[in-house]
Amino acid sequence: MLARFHVVTVLHAGGERLPILLDADRQPISWINAYLIKRLRPRLSVSSLVKTLYVLGYLWAWASTEDFPLEARLASGEGLTQDEIVSQIYPWLRRNFQTGGKVHKLVVSTGTVTFRLNVVSQCVIWHLECAMSAMPMGSPEIRDARARLALIERCFANAARVRLPSAVHAAPLSDDRLQKLLQICRPDSCDNPWKMPYRQRNFLIVLIMATLGVRRGELLKLRVSDCHLARAIPEIRVERSPDDPADPRINEPQVKTESRHLPCDASLARYLNEYICRARRSIHGANRSPFLFLSRGGQPMSLARVNGLLDQVSVAHPEFDDLHPHCLRSTCATNFRAAGLRNGLDEERVGKDMMYFFGWRSADSVRPYIDAAIRRESCEIGLSYQASLFSRSIAGSGR
Repeated sequence: MLARFHVVTVLHAGGERLPILLDADRQPISWINAYLIKRLRPRLSVSSLVKTLYVLGYLWAWASTEDFPLEARLASGEGLTQDEIVSQIYPWLRRNFQTGGKVHKLVVSTGTVTFRLNVVSQCVIWHLECAMSAMPMGSPEIRDARARLALIERCFANAARVRLPSAVHAAPLSDDRLQKLLQICRPDSCDNPWKMPYRQRNFLIVLIMATLGVRRGELLKLRVSDCHLARAIPEIRVERSPDDPADPRINEPQVKTESRHLPCDASLARYLNEYICRARRSIHGANRSPFLFLSRGGQPMSLARVNGLLDQVSVAHPEFDDLHPHCLRSTCATNFRAAGLRNGLDEERVGKDMMYFFGWRSADSVRPYIDAAIRRESCEIGLSYQASLFSRSIAGSGR
């Protein structure tokens, strides 16, 4: 039976959110939490820390279930043997610990296993390095510990070395599907799936994600003060603000990419201004929150709620059963690239412009969106060729 653990996020008065791992009695698991605070907290977002803690919770559950003295092994610098990593920890981390769903899978995907192995190996290595730093300078124990550490690193690396399928990026919507989606989401549309009080807000959410390509977290971190609509070219400012003391959400949305200023078309600015001046003001308690998009109770919207409103579209219109917030970002990126090429820019220049507009730090982040655009272009060219072939030769020979 799996030893039970809990991952909870503590919200401090200054706005900092700190996930911690608790055992079944809700007592902190100190050696794992120490690793998180000292090693991971300065460089990972809260959502990434939570994912990491769940994996380390599975490691702790394995040690507890098997009555294995893992904490003592790491603190002493003894570490793990090759057999313990390959024959015990690796099969354990392949297990599917989720019990929900109609069909229960026994093992998880290779990508998930690789992620879990990397998380566990980094934690184990950090603890062993800490144990080595406490050994006397020049002692033979350090040489032995280094040898064990090198072996452990190789064992985890070999276990994680599997051939992974290429990641499938969120597919962009075609122009026809995008136009149909926007028609459905218009507040006055008879096909709109949302209740009347939320139609204007939800339409604007879809419109901003489709036209500006912002992430879901970036959308929910927007404040009213970020909307500069009276300028000659209206703009929305996407600003990084981690551990925001004004944000009451435990699961705080994050601006994962760079801060940037995004230009707004006059029509988008008009929709925004109308929402801010009318629909948003009608929400009870709206004047107490700085955030642009609020729930009916006046609290800032949650990440899950954005997914939920798109799910409502797919339920009412099954042709959008693959609709997801990142589909809209991918659609915007694909269309942005096409517009740049139509304006005579080369691929390198378009790539740099995309890096700024979408907030990416590395050119590698642009690649999946370019690949998606190329897939769509190749599909269109292939269908065009096939259509011409059928119209000229095959269809003609059948008459």
